[in-house]
Amino acid sequence: MIKIDRSKTNLLIEARERSKDVLRRCSTPHGFRASGLASGYPQVWARDSIAAFLGAFASEDEDLIETGRKSLRTLGRQQTELGFIPLNVNPDTGYCSTENAGACDSNLWFILGQYLNFSVTHDLEFLKACWEQVEKAMMWLAYQDMNACGLLEIPEAGNWMDLMAVRYNTLYDNVLFYAATLAYEQMRLQMGDASRTGYIFTTAEDIHERINLLMWVDRCWVAAHFAEHLEKLKAIRLEWFMLYHNIGTISSRPYYLPWVAFREYGDWCDSLANLFAILTGIADGHRTAHILRYMQQVGMADPFPTKAIHPPIYPGEENWRGYYRSRNLNLPHQYHNGGIWPMIGGFHVAALVQRGWREEAERLLVRLAEANRQDGESWEFNEWLHGQTGHPMGYSLQAWSASSFLLAERAFRTGKIFLFDALIAAKPARAVALEENEMYVHPGGGPEI
Repeated sequence: MIKIDRSKTNLLIEARERSKDVLRRCSTPHGFRASGLASGYPQVWARDSIAAFLGAFASEDEDLIETGRKSLRTLGRQQTELGFIPLNVNPDTGYCSTENAGACDSNLWFILGQYLNFSVTHDLEFLKACWEQVEKAMMWLAYQDMNACGLLEIPEAGNWMDLMAVRYNTLYDNVLFYAATLAYEQMRLQMGDASRTGYIFTTAEDIHERINLLMWVDRCWVAAHFAEHLEKLKAIRLEWFMLYHNIGTISSRPYYLPWVAFREYGDWCDSLANLFAILTGIADGHRTAHILRYMQQVGMADPFPTKAIHPPIYPGEENWRGYYRSRNLNLPHQYHNGGIWPMIGGFHVAALVQRGWREEAERLLVRLAEANRQDGESWEFNEWLHGQTGHPMGYSLQAWSASSFLLAERAFRTGKIFLFDALIAAKPARAVALEENEMYVHPGGGPEI
């Protein structure tokens, strides 16, 4: 366990207690609201509430943990006949949001929330009570793979980045698809005869391979393995046209591409998606090192952790959209377009802990506490901050901002990361073998600049 000075220790202790207070303000008999403010996000959002569930377990507060289970019950009760988990549910009215039509991540987070609860509590009775909902959620996801390539196809702005031109084979959704499929495989083993389908459309092992084939562009693409990789992509119906026609301009990137479609791709670093690739085990050793080092080099955690993308997209660029000006929200260095999200910052710290880069994890954890405590006294736990100035611009008292700090603080203090440790332990054998063959660690175990 690393020792830090008293002032920093006191800051982290206070931040931990204030984070719990925020989660308590977000707690309802129906689960976690996304915000503790009536003017913020009063609904139980699938992604926010399951992210809050992570912090509830990190807090070791039984009442908060039970609120996380209530979120799962609320979302499950509103599942459609075809298996879709709603984006959010208003606990006051029962209204289910139809925003973000086609977004897949509510289903993904719902499945991961079930696995989080089971992996920690081993409560088989709770899982059995929800199992039909889990199976229907997986079936719905299977139909989002429109071309049977083994990855999800996502409509534009159809995930948590609801004002960003990510589309088709997106990294964020497909990394969570890998995690959800792996979680489903593990839960199904526990269900035994109670499992109805007994069939998985795409295995976690196959998703792992596809993401690394399609979305990590390494120097091997322009060397001996080009033809081999191209044939693999063709054989599994992935969009090989993109790589074949653009390999001269993207011969190597130190991060996974944010999305890939027909003869086009995003060319920026999506921090949350890449951090999830690390935490879930999609990224092997050398990829993890490249991603974390790049994020440090370009200052993605400065002035606070962590910017949603780098570099931001400017008017006139290919991936700029007129709708980025909606409410003047998604301008460069704002919101998803390079704004700072404390929620992402917590996962950034956790990834550094997982990698063993303790000093950098400590630096970011302290900065994350300072981001949540504005002006040295007002604990806002804001939704997002301006990417250059660090000034808060979103709604305050955000459940997932508080939860992500709790997850990060516990990871730093104990080395344990809820949900992600269980996913790493269940990693498919072929993926483990590939990682052992390709592992690269920098001298001294830290970032090499």
